[in-house]
Amino acid sequence: MTNVIVKTDEAKCAGCNKCIFECPVNANVAKIVNDKNKISVEPEKCIHCGRCIKICDHGARDYTDDTEEFFLRLSQGEKISVLVAPAIRSSFDDYKRLLGFLKQAGANLVFDVSFGADICTWAYLKAVKEQNLKSIIAQPCPVIVDYIQKYRPELIPNLAPIQSPAMCSAIYLKDYMGIDDRLAFISPCIGKKSEFEDPNTKDYISFNVTVGKLKDYIQSKGIRLSSCPSVEFDQCRANLGFTF
Repeated sequence: MTNVIVKTDEAKCAGCNKCIFECPVNANVAKIVNDKNKISVEPEKCIHCGRCIKICDHGARDYTDDTEEFFLRLSQGEKISVLVAPAIRSSFDDYKRLLGFLKQAGANLVFDVSFGADICTWAYLKAVKEQNLKSIIAQPCPVIVDYIQKYRPELIPNLAPIQSPAMCSAIYLKDYMGIDDRLAFISPCIGKKSEFEDPNTKDYISFNVTVGKLKDYIQSKGIRLSSCPSVEFDQCRANLGFTF
């Protein structure tokens, strides 16, 4: 069964068709509901790019992630460590206070995925050299992978035999450092949820926490990050991976 990530609030949908024209894969379809035009998403066609959410003027489009469940599990004492995308540096005015908030909320360890990007880069260079690869399609973006799998299957052999930086981080932490915590990943990407639920990723990452929903959660709880301690990432220092 295809997981529904992008969803429509029919009560807010004005049937303007903007999402239909914006969608790159024709995953938006019109239907008549109570004599009114409404647009919905066909999950099996959706590649989770988020363009329909951005173009909607009526607040009728939204997406699901694991932010609420992540904080619920933390409050219940579950042992969870967090992987944070390099983009966090431009998503929050003082990301180190966000790290402090995560620690206060119960997160065990908080890692910068930049080190996973370093691993990813090393693996690409190694694969290109050892396998004599002439042309490959990088896999950090789950939207591109979804698109190829659903619409351009002839390109699947060209997908790089390398996991994304987030997955490289998770594999390193669990398989090489012996960390047995459940893992959450924080980034701006809504499509990561489909990556982490793919059988090929073996449940290494349990929670996709998007920056947008994280900010909503912080605001809804009245949390002031300025009052949280400034905290550094745990271990695993990166080199140029932070530029990803």
